[in-house]
Amino acid sequence: MALSFPLSVDDFFAGLPVKKITCFLGRSETTSETGGGELIAHGTGTRLWQGQIVLDKESHAYWAGVEARLALLEQPGASLLLYDTRVQGTILDPDLSVLGTATPQIAGLSANNREFDLDGLPAHYQLSIGDLLGFTYGSDPVRYAYHRVVTGGRANIAGELSDIEVIPYIRPGAFVGAVVTLGIPVLKARIPSAEYGASTSTLSEGGSFNWTQTLR
Repeated sequence: MALSFPLSVDDFFAGLPVKKITCFLGRSETTSETGGGELIAHGTGTRLWQGQIVLDKESHAYWAGVEARLALLEQPGASLLLYDTRVQGTILDPDLSVLGTATPQIAGLSANNREFDLDGLPAHYQLSIGDLLGFTYGSDPVRYAYHRVVTGGRANIAGELSDIEVIPYIRPGAFVGAVVTLGIPVLKARIPSAEYGASTSTLSEGGSFNWTQTLR
């Protein structure tokens, strides 16, 4: 059966021998300078996450499969789901054992598109600056929101946490009741370029690919 896009984490990303990863929020602005020496910023579009995956040495038998999926992902319209392999939880709950089976949800959205409220957290659960979180919204296609906490806080005894500020701004389509993944959210990305590395008769190394978030 033909694979469908985006490729699920288990279809490609989870099995990669990741040696290095970068994951950062790209800029989307240009600047101009006035005669008086003032720099003026001009927004040029949506800020998207991007980065690079550098792959470790592996047997060529394994790499053959990686190359096949990479070639597939270089097709127009192809996409995959991935996550930041450097973290497996939040800063204060690195293995998500405190979160346990709790299911946090968006409880309120601010008009400034920068803040929202959560409920469904364990009592007194804390989110820290730098934590990652995400949720899905929309349909045809489903969109994957991916955010980093700028202003966190501690939930009350009822598991409610208000005024969480995130970056990038919350896009239209987010809704109250959306289930929020803390610590290891996934995002949807495309691969604009890939390096297939070099091989001996048994080992391959030097492979890497760049990725950029897509909202479509």
